[in-house]
Amino acid sequence: MATFEKIEQELTKADARLDETTKNLKTFEEGEDDRKWLKKLRRRLDEEEWKNEGQKKRWEDRVKKLEEKEKSLEESKVRWEKQVEEWGKKLREFGEEKGNEQIA
Repeated sequence: MATFEKIEQELTKADARLDETTKNLKTFEEGEDDRKWLKKLRRRLDEEEWKNEGQKKRWEDRVKKLEEKEKSLEESKVRWEKQVEEWGKKLREFGEEKGNEQIA
C-alpha cells in the first residue's frame, strides 16, 4: 500500500539517482582518466605497442576494469530509468483515483 506522498517521494529519489548516474556516466565517457584512457589502451593493444608481456598484461587488466566500470554505470542508468518510469506510472495511476486513498 502506498499513499500519493510516498509515491511522489520515491519518484523524487529515483529521479535524483538517475540524474546522479547519468552524470557519472557522462563524466566517464568524456573524462580524460577513463573513457579516453580505455580507447587509448584498446588501440595500443590492437596495434601491439606493448614493450613486454608484463606491460601487455597490465594494459589488458586495466582495459578489463574500465570496461567493467563502464558496464556498471550503464546498467545503473538503465535500472534507475526503469525505477523513474515505474514510480511515474504509479503516480499517474494514483492520480486517476479519487482523493488520497491507499492503493494496492
